[in-house]
Amino acid sequence: MVSLPDRRDSIVYSVFALASALTLLILLSGSIVSAHRPEASATDATISADRTTAEANRDRVSAAIRSYAVVSEKRSPHLNIHVFGLPGASSLNSAIESRLLDRIEHAHGFDGRAAFEPVQTAPVHRWPTTGFTPPVPASSAPASEAGREVPEVGRAPATPSARGDENSDHNSIDLSNSVLSAGGHYLITALRQRSPHPQTTVLLTDLEADTTVDAQKLFSARIDPADLSATDTGTLTLAGEPVERDDLSALGRHVAAALHTPLELPQPSDQRSPDFSCALLPCTALTYDDGPGDAETEQALLDAADAANIRLTYFLLGRNIDESPDVAARIIAAGHEVDNHTYRHLSLDRTESATIRHEVNRTQKSLRALGQNQHALVRPPYGALDRRSAHALAQPAIVWDVDTGDWQDKDPKKTVSRVKSKTRPGSVVLMHSIHASTVEAAPAVFSAVADKGLYAVTVRELFAGIDWEPGGSYFCRGYADELCSNPEHPSVHKD
Repeated sequence: MVSLPDRRDSIVYSVFALASALTLLILLSGSIVSAHRPEASATDATISADRTTAEANRDRVSAAIRSYAVVSEKRSPHLNIHVFGLPGASSLNSAIESRLLDRIEHAHGFDGRAAFEPVQTAPVHRWPTTGFTPPVPASSAPASEAGREVPEVGRAPATPSARGDENSDHNSIDLSNSVLSAGGHYLITALRQRSPHPQTTVLLTDLEADTTVDAQKLFSARIDPADLSATDTGTLTLAGEPVERDDLSALGRHVAAALHTPLELPQPSDQRSPDFSCALLPCTALTYDDGPGDAETEQALLDAADAANIRLTYFLLGRNIDESPDVAARIIAAGHEVDNHTYRHLSLDRTESATIRHEVNRTQKSLRALGQNQHALVRPPYGALDRRSAHALAQPAIVWDVDTGDWQDKDPKKTVSRVKSKTRPGSVVLMHSIHASTVEAAPAVFSAVADKGLYAVTVRELFAGIDWEPGGSYFCRGYADELCSNPEHPSVHKD
């Protein structure tokens, strides 16, 4: 017979043994489970790193791009165009511009003309640059939500399908572009047109080589560009599903890998010119005659232009160049366009042909002595040119359509007022850098142009795309005036 203390000891031992067995079983079970559990930590770390890289790349793009808007409710069709340009990526900017102009033309936005007439659009319509690099949803979210455009300030969001017609307005050209993914030397962008006929174009830009091609080259078979998007990790998707390696071309596999690396953007040397041409944007050329003047006055104008981040066009007199070569050299070194205003400021319509040629050639020689080897354009003094003198000039004559009268009034307020009231898309504005009052007006002049939504460019930039005609006079660009240059009417020839 077992005594009571012995029974108690037996029970305690049994409980202890059972507890030990259960503990051992749990430990063994945990070991078995751990042995078969997938090691997700490495994959999670990769996804997290890719997400961080993609976010940094989007931020880098947002900081580099510039916003442009072409908006008009008065035109028919209406225009509601929002695109970004990237300094230093001329191939991308050119590809965007050519496609924009093509789509505007197909929607009858040229109004029967051979070229588009740029629209003056107030800067308030331009999107914040983050509007072109919208944050994409997490990798698990439907890809159909990725890459949605952000509307301009003050306008309610609207993101109709790139395929559907439910929100399409056939009297409106409504389109914008956005960044789908970026990494390494590559940028993938989408140009989405919502009306009048919804369509999507996706572009691949090699930023190092400065080449832009259709993103179809990324794939081994034809795709619908409207299906192409990307996750928040920069991974490309088609119709919401990650793109498989076998779906990609050799180029596509290379780019897909690069999209998970830090973005390397081009470093343009000069960002003062807009990213698109004056065939699309409303431009004006601000020109200054009769210099170089005294060093202090000219430096003040250079400083004002530098603060406004714009380039000017100077028409210099040869005799003044020879008298102040250091001042002329400073203007040239600042990167402004420098051209020929003859040597002695003679009225060419009253000057013998041989003397005209001598005046121009002598000034050209003075410019060459300062390293200006490009053949200079000529501005005839007083704008005075007849058929004979134009023939003797034998090259384009740059005139103007906006005379500020600065040389006569010497009143900064009047100079600014005339720029505000008279300058329009395509204008050439006449001023004189030798007058302190004109230079005093410069900051307000530059602001007035920018506030009107006009882009200050050089004369060559204004007329880019229109071939110069020897003996022709150029007053302005566009269709606003019968003197303006356009494809149907390149220049004015004197009778």
